Amino acid sequence: MNDAPIVVPLSDEAAVVVEQDRVLFTRLISGARVATDVIGVPLAGVLKVEPGVLLKPLKYRTPDHSSSHPLKFELPAGPAVWIRAAYDIIIPTADPLGLAAEIDRRRHRVARYGGVASSLVWEINPRLRAAGPDGHEPAVLPGAPIEPDIGKWHSSTPAPIGPLSPGWPANEPVLPTSVPHPESLPVVSETLSNGVRFSVSVRRTFLGFDPASPGVVTDAAPTSSLSEPLAAWHVVRAGTLRGTHSPVRWCAADGQTEVRTELLDGPALWLWGPVQEWIVCTPRAAELADAVRLRQGVGMRFPLSSDLGAERRTWRNLSSTRPVDTPAGRALPPIPEWAPTSPTLVPRECWS
Repeated sequence: MNDAPIVVPLSDEAAVVVEQDRVLFTRLISGARVATDVIGVPLAGVLKVEPGVLLKPLKYRTPDHSSSHPLKFELPAGPAVWIRAAYDIIIPTADPLGLAAEIDRRRHRVARYGGVASSLVWEINPRLRAAGPDGHEPAVLPGAPIEPDIGKWHSSTPAPIGPLSPGWPANEPVLPTSVPHPESLPVVSETLSNGVRFSVSVRRTFLGFDPASPGVVTDAAPTSSLSEPLAAWHVVRAGTLRGTHSPVRWCAADGQTEVRTELLDGPALWLWGPVQEWIVCTPRAAELADAVRLRQGVGMRFPLSSDLGAERRTWRNLSSTRPVDTPAGRALPPIPEWAPTSPTLVPRECWS
């Protein structure tokens, strides 16, 4: 599964996650990831990815801004991957050559197509990528560190990286054709096969067990649910999932409610954004996709006036989600080239 999240548990309560364009630390509750809006380390800002061996156990504390809560754990001595960015990340693994090659493959994809926070990273330090024969690629900076600042390290010879997964085809900003007033839009919800409820309000999407509130929900998020602003979804697609796959397990913000999404054969709604991805299996996939798209346009035209509103906060934190001014009016941004062309949670051939 190219670009699928790689989750490596570091202790009973912590894991490191490698996604298609970033690395972040996350809390675990009974093995389920606790939902977070922390971006972590963009692969655009990584200087080096190296396989090797950690020669002595190392006590580690996650750096500020790398996880929603500080995490402490001990890394065992043994094979591992070293990632050098603004700080060192060491990931223990039985296959350091394979994991390092896969992370570097994703890093090369980011250099070619972009990724979360990549434009900001390259604006600050344009030397982090260079022009190559097939497009941009990560740059090799003079004076790059040869070993981590932490721990005792022995490097190994890297393995070749595989082919880059494709970028999203060129597309244009989307001008909404119908933009009703927010007050006229009710909450749309669907109870899934295992009792999880998927809800779409005028500004947010929810996955959880709280019943959808009557009327219009603006920015409130039950702590027993996952929540994502509508402005944060780049890809909203109804499609067909083939086969039965392992469920995706999350722990809600309350730290105790498991939200499990079953990945089952049949119609499904795919939602993807810079920091989150959901697949919602339901016969109403096409209807729910239309509900999300409609409310995205409404949120763009009628954003909450406060800077803490769902839309404005998303536009501030994730530049790729900001509306685009066109001659015909304000439009939703085009899907960025660095978006995946199919869900990363299942093999590419299982989605259409």
